[in-house]
Amino acid sequence: MRVRHGFTLIELLIVLVIAGVLVALVVPAVFGALRLADQVACASNLRQLGLATRLYLNDNDGIFFPLREQQADGVAWYFGFEPAGSQAGGEGHRVLDRTRGALYPYIASNEGIEICPAFDYGGAYKAKYEGKWWTYGVNAELAGASGSRSFEEIRASDAGRTVLFADAAWINTFQPPATPANPLVEEWFYLQPGVRYVHFRHGGRANVLFADWHVEAMGPAEGSIDPRLPQAKVGYLDPSEVLFRPRGVR
Repeated sequence: MRVRHGFTLIELLIVLVIAGVLVALVVPAVFGALRLADQVACASNLRQLGLATRLYLNDNDGIFFPLREQQADGVAWYFGFEPAGSQAGGEGHRVLDRTRGALYPYIASNEGIEICPAFDYGGAYKAKYEGKWWTYGVNAELAGASGSRSFEEIRASDAGRTVLFADAAWINTFQPPATPANPLVEEWFYLQPGVRYVHFRHGGRANVLFADWHVEAMGPAEGSIDPRLPQAKVGYLDPSEVLFRPRGVR
């Protein structure tokens, strides 16, 4: 009489339970490792933007670049040029000439550093320009309309607490396809104290580049996350932990 060898139903169930437990243990670890890798890559991007800013300052007597400059044929932002009139393109398809941005000569050799790998371009996302454009915000208190602040004056006062760049986004509710009933996340390019422009996209934390060139992952100020789309984690930094305008700087 031949004896057949095989799994019993109980043994099969045990194998399936063990496999499920192993998956439950491994998958979060894999996603955690990927998230950490994105955060490290993002921190590297910010350091490269810091280096680009230093080079710009060296070439411009230590004076910050302006956020924007109105020109006859459009607006020159620090990240690119947006033409006026019929050449501009519609919302979500605006034309952006990156080569005419104040920082472009200093980041041209590091293509892609302006895009954080953790920024979610799917789901509740709204485009402004044609394609990806900018996921980090500069401190508008430093790079104001005139871009007239002296960086040496800033570094002499609380450089280690003064924000230079940080992960940025904002919640749009008024430009289609966004509406008050359908809030969407949009890339953003500057920061202001107490305004919901900081994007805590790294597991509830945001990478911040400070004026002494170090990068730090920071959480949001209590109660600052935008309630219109809380899962997007857009808020602002705790004013007790950071500075936007250093003490003694006009």
